Amino acid sequence: MSSKSLVNKGVSRFRPAQWLQEKGLAPHVYLFRNLEKGQVVYSQMPLVSQRQIDTLFVRPNWDNKKPSTRRDLWKCMAVVRVPSHSTAVQLFQNLSRLRYMRDVLYARENDKLRKKNEMGRVWYSGHFRPGFAQEAVADLKESLLKLDDKPGEATIFWEDPWRMGDLEKYWTPELPNVKHEKIDRNCNVSREESQILKELAQQTLESMNTKNQEV
Repeated sequence: MSSKSLVNKGVSRFRPAQWLQEKGLAPHVYLFRNLEKGQVVYSQMPLVSQRQIDTLFVRPNWDNKKPSTRRDLWKCMAVVRVPSHSTAVQLFQNLSRLRYMRDVLYARENDKLRKKNEMGRVWYSGHFRPGFAQEAVADLKESLLKLDDKPGEATIFWEDPWRMGDLEKYWTPELPNVKHEKIDRNCNVSREESQILKELAQQTLESMNTKNQEV
């Protein structure tokens, strides 16, 4: 079996653009991080489901066990807004493909690049693995660069600005059209996250409708 066909397995399960539009979903891609172990899940919807976990964690192992869907263990790390639903689908596919390459095709090579603790394991404090979030940010940047439709045109809403790393060093030189904002929690950290993501999606859809009316 060719490497190309193996990679395609990593992007074979996704919601098409028409389905997203019919469901009234915004052209977003969501990155959720696990508060217990640091793993990251990519989602086309503002939630973490068993479907996404099964798609991304193809070969779970001791260092990277398949996580639970418990809502209290997941927090939105970033929301990526792109110009169209088809672009959102491609971005999700790009991210899924890179995850498959990291975890399956080039698992050994990728593991050698990961920082380890004194026991040679990926985790640092208990079972928490900060490297997974760093890999997700790197893959997000690469996935945006590979978009066919208006490459690099997006707005990323970050949980915390430091998640993106050095803006001038890593983002601006290659992706000058990407805007970076902080997820607005209105100074209330206890506010229901699902409501925040819903409002952000509504803002995106309203902006798209306004632009379509102007054309």
